Amino acid sequence: MSDKNKLMRMIHAYDFTILELGLFLDTHADDARALKSRQQAQLKRAELVREYEEKYGPYILTSDDVMGDRWSWIDNPWPWDYRRED
Repeated sequence: MSDKNKLMRMIHAYDFTILELGLFLDTHADDARALKSRQQAQLKRAELVREYEEKYGPYILTSDDVMGDRWSWIDNPWPWDYRRED
């Protein structure tokens, strides 16, 4: 597995963790440990997304990607430009 795919899987794992802790907090709003864990997961996810974007470009397409006078999203490799690495 490529480093890019490993990094993406780590981000997905944190996405799952954040979602699940949010659901838990819906019914346990005063659980300080769960709240702290979710906040830590959000910080770690943000760090991983920054790392991903520094190495590989935008992680997801958002309105923030419109910078300057050009739509830069198309400058990144397209899905068919990647070689499969197992």
